Amino acid sequence: MDQSIGSRAASTSPYNPDHNSNVPTHSPYSQPSSTFDAMSPAPVIPSNTDYPGPHNFEVTFQQSSTAKSATWTYSPLLKKLYCQIAKTCPIQIKVSSPPPPGTVIRAMPVYKKAEHVTEVVKRCPNHELGRDFNDGQAAPASHLIRVEGNNLSQYVDDGVTGRQSVMVPYEPPQVGTEFTTILYNFMCNSSCVGGMNRRPILIIITLETRDGQVLGRRSFEGRICACPGRDRKADEDHFREQAALNETASKNGNANKRTSCKQSPQGVPALGPNIKKRRHGEEEIYYVPVRGRENFEILMKIKESLELVELVPQQLVDSYRQQQQQLLQRHAHLQSQSSYGPVISPMNKVHGGINKLPSVNQLVGQPNQHGTNTAPGMIPMGSGMLNNHSMQPNGDMNGAHSSQSMVSGSHCTPPPPYNADPSLVRILEH
Repeated sequence: MDQSIGSRAASTSPYNPDHNSNVPTHSPYSQPSSTFDAMSPAPVIPSNTDYPGPHNFEVTFQQSSTAKSATWTYSPLLKKLYCQIAKTCPIQIKVSSPPPPGTVIRAMPVYKKAEHVTEVVKRCPNHELGRDFNDGQAAPASHLIRVEGNNLSQYVDDGVTGRQSVMVPYEPPQVGTEFTTILYNFMCNSSCVGGMNRRPILIIITLETRDGQVLGRRSFEGRICACPGRDRKADEDHFREQAALNETASKNGNANKRTSCKQSPQGVPALGPNIKKRRHGEEEIYYVPVRGRENFEILMKIKESLELVELVPQQLVDSYRQQQQQLLQRHAHLQSQSSYGPVISPMNKVHGGINKLPSVNQLVGQPNQHGTNTAPGMIPMGSGMLNNHSMQPNGDMNGAHSSQSMVSGSHCTPPPPYNADPSLVRILEH
């Protein structure tokens, strides 16, 4: 009777008889033979590199807003998740082909920076020991990530590395959908002292087989805060400003490289001892963000001018400044002459007035019959003007002061030449 039952059980078993003999049996009281037997299959420092794997594993988020009332939001620009503490955050899992049976999805938090990556991410003591969010929960109080609405979730504490993670069995998407949704909760703020303490973290989602083989990996940054929408907007604005500064710096760097590669133009002397040396600290490079192409080109011209000045010897600079000063003085002198009226020539001073023409008797060369009190110097001057000198067509008189002509300081045309009429001379003589 017992043999028949055993034979029926053996016939209905899916395993062959040799399988039972090959399955190892470990005693719970046995000690490992070496240190390597006790090593965890998980690495000490988990990788955060995206790996789609053979099933094209993807992790996506629903479209979310940046409103202040949002409990969670995801930034594709920063690849960063913002969420409130203990709030539901849906994450979508997608694969191109069904993975093997028994595949699980693991979520593990790690610190982002290299100086913190060896530490295990846990909740702060205040949230871990408090009664809020802990009473009636199957998840350990120290775990940061929890799964909501799935009784098959399993919380793992690695015995060697101490890493904490949560696993759920992979479920294929329902009919008419492409994604499998998992609801996660994050149970501590990023700013909590004694916990994350404002240190950035990464959430690593892996698709693994039952024995721990990784079939796909995705990671994103996580921030647990009070106002996800506000923090996302602030981080995205800062990222765009930094990107603009980096772009401007790269353009300026390329321009400096092109300028340094060019040879010095002809006529510009080489650097010598007369060149001014830069003070300490002036070799540093500074960047100025400029809005507008026209403003950028103007500043580039100023920059090139300043760099060219460094190549000019100080002697040439002093000579140029002296020439400019002389030109300014000459221009100021001409302006002062034009502002004070016409220039009085020495010839006009002899006749005792400004622009006063000589009398007819002086032009003819006869003494004034009625002016016996005329100054003796006036008669020889009048006679000499016609007898000894000729009158030029432009009205200038070449005499003892031929080098100083009657030049008016104004823009008026000089009077026409005076030609003595013989009939007028005879009338005046009578």
